[in-house]
Amino acid sequence: MVEKCQPGDVVLFDRRCESCAGGPAAALACLLGKTFLCDEEDGTRSVERGSYEHCGIVVPGLSTAPGAEHDPSNLCLLEATSGSGIACRPLLTRLEMSRSRSVILLPLSCPGERRDEMDTHNIDDDDDEHAMSEKTIYLKDTTRNELTKFRNKWLEDSTVQNYQSAHSTLSIMGALLYVTRLYPTFPIPISPSAWLVVSALQECGAAMKLNEKQAQQTRVEDFTRDGRFFERDTVRLRPGWKFLSPVVMRENSVS
Repeated sequence: MVEKCQPGDVVLFDRRCESCAGGPAAALACLLGKTFLCDEEDGTRSVERGSYEHCGIVVPGLSTAPGAEHDPSNLCLLEATSGSGIACRPLLTRLEMSRSRSVILLPLSCPGERRDEMDTHNIDDDDDEHAMSEKTIYLKDTTRNELTKFRNKWLEDSTVQNYQSAHSTLSIMGALLYVTRLYPTFPIPISPSAWLVVSALQECGAAMKLNEKQAQQTRVEDFTRDGRFFERDTVRLRPGWKFLSPVVMRENSVS
């Protein structure tokens, strides 16, 4: 499954709050996120079940070896966490260490890309590379380059600002401000992990440039609604960009 992932894909986690690695504060933030930021199934989501309150975005890995740029094993997941601040871990390792009930991949497709046909008809990656237009190849290269810059900036900022000590507090405050409807008056994100991913998508040109307040009001579950059909509670992508059908990357017991 990791072999099919590309930079810009979004990964959603339905976590077990009692298993959060960041300790009691992280577990409380997870519980409040599930309670206040996740909707009951109403037929508008692209996933059938699950309470997704954490997410990350696939970015190019840190290896600079020849050929690593296009090597799926070099992909990483960039995410906001309590234990490590803004973390960038190898994607396969991150999935293997996850204790989440369910992990969902939302593949990102750029204008002119035949990615859905590749998955359906098993088209080889090299064949697809030749079939893509120059514009599509340019967009994919731009996405990869901009996400690399975004990754480096946020990893540096996380260290300088000691973000890991603030993540749980921000998450708890965001959930409480959301349920009390006070969030429009405070300049903090409702969901720090969703805000990070939306910011990355904006930076690479895939998501529409919302104002900062709108980006901060994004919830993880908003990624499960198609912005082409819903005006609210969704992530708005630029014309031609879209998330393909969700793919289950990992699913454990729902208990």
